[in-house]
This record gives sequence, structure tokens and C-alpha cells, in this order.
Amino acid sequence: MKNDRQQDTEAPGPTSRSADPLKKPDAAKRAQPGKCEPYDTAGHLARMRDWHDDFETRIDSLISYLQDLSSRSKQARVECSRNYSKIADLTRAKTRFTYEVSHEIKAPLAAVYNILNVVVDGYLKGNPEKQMDLLTRARYRVREVIALLNDLLMLSLLEESTGKLKKEPLDMKGILVPVYEEMKEYAAERQVRFSWQWGDELPVLFGSPELLKRVFVNIVDNAIKYTDPGGTVEVEARKDGDTFLFRVVDTGVGIPDEELPKVFDIFFRGSRARAESKAEGMGLGLSLVKRIVDDHRGTISVNSRFGLGTTVTVRFLEYTKGGAGGETGTHG
Repeated sequence: MKNDRQQDTEAPGPTSRSADPLKKPDAAKRAQPGKCEPYDTAGHLARMRDWHDDFETRIDSLISYLQDLSSRSKQARVECSRNYSKIADLTRAKTRFTYEVSHEIKAPLAAVYNILNVVVDGYLKGNPEKQMDLLTRARYRVREVIALLNDLLMLSLLEESTGKLKKEPLDMKGILVPVYEEMKEYAAERQVRFSWQWGDELPVLFGSPELLKRVFVNIVDNAIKYTDPGGTVEVEARKDGDTFLFRVVDTGVGIPDEELPKVFDIFFRGSRARAESKAEGMGLGLSLVKRIVDDHRGTISVNSRFGLGTTVTVRFLEYTKGGAGGETGTHG
């Protein structure tokens, strides 16, 4: 019995010495009461401050980025709106340009057609003076169409060849004599008194002969066109110091003060000039002149008094090889 109880008591044997599953393995190593390690409060607060500062920096950076993105978005919308307005303006200008060109070509051609029908159909037989009068009018209207087409071709040339036009030293006598002959005939047709004063010598300019001729033709043509029969147009071409001076003075309809700043705008024709003059035109002349003068680094000015006439003055710097004129040969 004793042995049995002893066997019962000692039966668990090694099992009784196995680890308690509820007992932590390091329980023996736990610090005894009163000997806890101190907590690093200062270090923890420092780490919290660093984290907080970093968080604020990131938030500030994000806010700044979003604000910049919003600003750029607003700028993009404004720019898109501005570009849309420009496109709309260009579209309207193109439509207007097409209409103006069509009208300006159609009107004189229709007039010429009607005149030729009257003459060819024999309505003026036995009246040679009237026939000559109508044919002279027809020639004048054809001349307007040719001038318009020349302006349009010149405008196209300037658009495509800005800064690439071939320039060369020019003898101004050779450029101006044909202009004088052409304008003298035109003034006679318009019954306008015409005079041209030549200087003792004309300087050499550096530029495009075709473009510079267009400058002189357009200025004198405008003066004659807007001067009533019996009026006068005076042209002066001479050397003035180191510049070439070209001045045209007329006794035409003149330009009101409020419209003078617009005289070089494309399609501009003075309101009173349109009302009181029968001259046709799209208003390309002075706009082209200004662009050509600028391309040759010259200067142009317009002075006018309504009802008394207009004065247009152009200056170009004399060309001197290797001098101030250089490869431009013009005055800016």
C-alpha cells in the first residue's frame, strides 16, 4: 500500500517539473519592485516635436503646392480665354478681309463692265467726247483694281518674307523717276495740280527697290486720291544731312485729330474722308507703308488738319559702306 501511495505520489515524476504554461519564461528575470528602469521622457518629447515639425512641413508643402496648382489653373483658364478671344478676333478679321477684298474688286469691275456695255452697244454713237469721258472713267477704275491687287500681293510678300527680303544699295533717282512719271499722269486725270521738287543730289539708300517704290507710290497716290479737283499736291525729295527726306503735302480733305493715331491701322479710312470723298480703297496703303518703313528702320510721320490737307514725311538714313547705314542703310 505504501509503495502504491508512494508510486501514486511520485507518478508525475518529471512532468511535475515541466514549465508552467501560465508562467512567463522571463519571470525570473523581472526586475524586483523598486528597481524599474527610468523612462526617457525628454527623448520621447524630442522625437514627438521632430515628428510634429516634419508633419507641419509636409502639410505646408502640400498646401503651397495646391495653391500654386490652383493659381496656375486660373492662369491657364485666363490664357485659354485670351487665346480664344484672339482666335475669334482673327476669324472676324479674316471674314471682314474677305468681304472687303471682294467688294473692292467687284465694285470697280462692275462699273467698267457697265461703261463698256454702253460704248460697245452704240448708245453714244456720234458723241466721241462722252465716249472718251466714260472710257477714262473705266481706265481709272481698272487702275484702282490693279493698285488693290498690288497692295494685296505686297502684304502677302511682307507676311512671308519678314526679315528675309533682299536689300541692296539703291540709286534713288532710278527709283523715283518712274514714280514721278506715273503720279504726274494720275494727277492730270484727277485734275489736281502736281509739283515735284528735286534736291541737287539724292543719297544712296540700302533696301528693297520694289518695297521702297511702293512706299513712295502709296504716299503720293493717297495725296492725289483725297484731294479734290483744283487742289494741289507737292512732293519734295532731297538729301537732308545724313538722311533722305521724302515729303508730300496736299490740300485734300485732311484727317480729324481723333483719327490721326489710327492712320497706320490696316483697313483704316478716315470717316470724313469716306463721307466727303469719292475715292475708293480698303485702307491698306498707309498700313503697308508703315510696315515697309519699319522693315527698313526708317521713320514716318503724318500731320493733318481736317479740311486743310495732310503732310506725310518719311526719312531714311543714307547708305555708307561700312558706316552707320551698314547692312540696313536706314534710319531707326
